Amino acid sequence: MPTLSAFSTIVDKLAEFATSYGLRIIGSILIIALGWVITGVIVKLFRKALSKTKLDISLIGFLVRIVDIFLKAMIILSALSNLGISTTGLIATFSAAAVAVSLALKDSLGNIAGGIMMLITHSFSTGDYIEAGGYAGTVLKIDIIHTVLLTVDNKQVIIPNGQLVNMSVIDYFKEKNRRVDLNFGISYDNDSEKAKEIIMETVKAHPMVLSEPDPFVRVSEYADSAVIITLRVWCESENYWNVYFDLLEQIRKAFDENGIVIPYNQLDVHVINE
Repeated sequence: MPTLSAFSTIVDKLAEFATSYGLRIIGSILIIALGWVITGVIVKLFRKALSKTKLDISLIGFLVRIVDIFLKAMIILSALSNLGISTTGLIATFSAAAVAVSLALKDSLGNIAGGIMMLITHSFSTGDYIEAGGYAGTVLKIDIIHTVLLTVDNKQVIIPNGQLVNMSVIDYFKEKNRRVDLNFGISYDNDSEKAKEIIMETVKAHPMVLSEPDPFVRVSEYADSAVIITLRVWCESENYWNVYFDLLEQIRKAFDENGIVIPYNQLDVHVINE
């Protein structure tokens, strides 16, 4: 049977342990709670500051996530250190685990590296219309691993950044203005000068066509069944398709109203009777 003094000693030890480690546990909980709140404020201010720059929205999101993860990792390490747990060993363990994971996920890391490279070099931006790898669409999101395109028929195409960074990419929105090229075929019986005047009048009446550089309208080819007239005009990149389809329709209508014929392919056959 334990004596009263032995029981008292045990109680004292438990009280000492509870007092010592209880305060540490409470302190660690406070470190995490306050740290999370402060991190939220810092991240919010950081995002607000970056939003005032010209950085791509996807790059801003990536930088904000990095800062958020880093600060929270520091808070957790501080809380563990407050409990008396050596963080040196934990850091060494995590480093070894990171090396093993990186070897197993080298393809994914290649995608991450590609994403970082694209975001830093600003190859293209969210909202741009691009063409790459046989796909064309509007850039919805440049994630750290993938880039998501939205095609004109409302399909999402997900391209790994590791592949995209090594592709030839056409960015149709990189420049403010873009040139619209159209060809029209008229009959050899029609007056090409009159046709050119009709095209020029239609072009000048379109509100989205830029006056500078000057519109270009010239005969470019004498084809088998038609005289080909080439039209080149400039517009803002965002208005490209509106100008393209408008001019196709309006010039055809103007040709019909003025008796300019757009011929079908035809073949003259001469029969010789012997």
